[in-house]
Amino acid sequence: MNQTSAADFGATFWRTGARTAEAATNLTAGDLDGQTFRLLADNLPTLCWVANGDGYIVWYNRRWHEYCGTTPAEMEGWGWQSVHDPAVLPEVLEAWQRSIASGEPFEMVFPLRGADGVFRPFLTRVCPLQDDAGRVIRWFGVNTEISRQMQAEAAFRESEARFRNMADHAPVMMWVTDADGACVYLNRSWYEFTGQTEAEALGLGWLKAVHPDDEAESGRIFLEANARREPFRLEYRLRRADGSYRLAIDAAAPRFDSDGAFLGYIGSVIDIEDRREHEQALRETEERLRLATEAAEVGFWDVDVVNDVLIWPPIVKAMFGISPDAPVSMQDFYEGLHPDDRESTAAAFAAACDPLERALYDVEYRTVGREDGQVRWVAAKGRGIFDAQGRCVRVIGAAIDITARKKADAELRELNENLERRVAEEVAEREQVSEALRQAQKMETVGQLTGGIGHDFNNMLAVVMGSLDLLKRRLPPTDARAVRYLDAAVEGAQRAATLTQRLLAFSRQQPLRPEPLDTNKLVGGMSEFLHHSLGGSVRLETVLAAGVWRIEADRNQLESAILNLAVNARDAMPERGRLTIETQNCHLDERYVAQHIGVPPGQYVMIAVTDTGVGMSAETAAKAFDPFFTTKSVGKGTGLGLSQVYGFVKQSGGHVKIYSEVGQGTTVKIYLPRSMATGSFRPTAPNKLCG
Repeated sequence: MNQTSAADFGATFWRTGARTAEAATNLTAGDLDGQTFRLLADNLPTLCWVANGDGYIVWYNRRWHEYCGTTPAEMEGWGWQSVHDPAVLPEVLEAWQRSIASGEPFEMVFPLRGADGVFRPFLTRVCPLQDDAGRVIRWFGVNTEISRQMQAEAAFRESEARFRNMADHAPVMMWVTDADGACVYLNRSWYEFTGQTEAEALGLGWLKAVHPDDEAESGRIFLEANARREPFRLEYRLRRADGSYRLAIDAAAPRFDSDGAFLGYIGSVIDIEDRREHEQALRETEERLRLATEAAEVGFWDVDVVNDVLIWPPIVKAMFGISPDAPVSMQDFYEGLHPDDRESTAAAFAAACDPLERALYDVEYRTVGREDGQVRWVAAKGRGIFDAQGRCVRVIGAAIDITARKKADAELRELNENLERRVAEEVAEREQVSEALRQAQKMETVGQLTGGIGHDFNNMLAVVMGSLDLLKRRLPPTDARAVRYLDAAVEGAQRAATLTQRLLAFSRQQPLRPEPLDTNKLVGGMSEFLHHSLGGSVRLETVLAAGVWRIEADRNQLESAILNLAVNARDAMPERGRLTIETQNCHLDERYVAQHIGVPPGQYVMIAVTDTGVGMSAETAAKAFDPFFTTKSVGKGTGLGLSQVYGFVKQSGGHVKIYSEVGQGTTVKIYLPRSMATGSFRPTAPNKLCG
């Protein structure tokens, strides 16, 4: 019935009201008088009303007006339409009109608005009262609220859907029977395993999937257990979808309601074919599986999305650091998530609840324990349950603590990273040692070469200088020009002798006169001389450590080495700069000497000369000690200054190291062995590792 016809139908009620109003004042039912009927109807727990034969409602009981908050005048005739839901009113009017026209009873469920403005579902039943001619003269109606019944039915459907969802995701085949033994449900695993359809398996059809030789005995055990209402367990061969048979265990327990009435069985079927072939192996496997399951600590969880209710067993609460008996809510879930994982986890849960996506909820996240503050890793998986309207009503799943696995993964990654780093360090160290060996071999070879040249050149110079000396004695002093030439030749020969001496120093073949030396006194004593040699543009600083050990070295050669280093530093600071000479006790350990070929481990006194000059590149620094190598312009250096220092230190059993960066300056460190002679100066400062 459309809106117009509904209005016409209401108008008809009003037109007939005049002739039926008088009849409404004399309401009777059989032998009951009107007053008795009213008293009875007003005290019924339901909403009651009476209409005349053509549907004009003339009376409502007290319960009606109490629920709707109306008066008799407001409800008379078709005023009842005001408390109906406009969305379903046309359907109600159409069904009511059909009953009036046919004289058939009326029954329908529709909402009625209460005095509080809330619509609640009511079941309305209307019965006609006919006269002797079969004409309907009265309609008696009863409206019964069914909110609780509908909620119970919805809860039952929801519970059943939750059970089906859990059962369909269970790793075993599951089934349910009624009290008569007829199978009313089998989970998805059963149909996938057997290939049966629902029509084939329900009732006792599941027995058709049992091997013919086992079918009769399996049916007998099942029906006898059903008659006794007791648990049972049996084994039979179950046909797979491919036609092969597998040995299976079928175990079930009876179900009872709150009154103790038998409802049927719930059972599970597990494929145990491998046990027949490997009985002992299966027992061991089952034991391992039992231990693994207990250790896995898998917990199921259930979220009632509609009512915002969260169900967690103690094992899941423990993953969030919550006591087993503490109440929980979705707020506890979100607050328990690690801040860095909260957004992604919430998005995954929302996708699982979205009726358009219906995504699998499969996440890994960290939790921060509410009570213990401990950080844990959790892996959770689940799916949403949707009602007929597509609304997500529940999300159900499982969670497992994977903290140990995450820790193991992190340790493995760290091990791999450290292994790669150690391999890289080992390769770099070997390359460094190889380079040091090549450098030592090169310096040794060059030293031998320069030593041989130096000795030969020194022998030749001895002849030349002897001849010049003899010539000078015999030359008349009156020949001034000849004397001048002879003096120039002697000076050149002396310079050549000095050069030869430097070559012999580099080749570690010069004669040395070692003596016990106090390094601090030696450096301090050279300060004034160095100030004059360096000039006013270079500021000299000395940093002398307390309690520096004594050494045994050639005083003149050591002073010459320090002077050479100072002069080189001055030349590297053409404008101005700072030169620092530092002394310190050092210990060269096994790790250090392993990277520097030919350096024995032990205690040394270090003399470091540092400038703030132009510095050197790595390539230049690598050649700095080579004889005749110089970065100075032609005529300003022989390239033997650092070579002489290198040869002297090596000949004295020490070690020399150069550090330099372009634009940052240069440091040359000389390491001379500590003197162990009796009466040597004892240190007051602790040893230090040096590099």
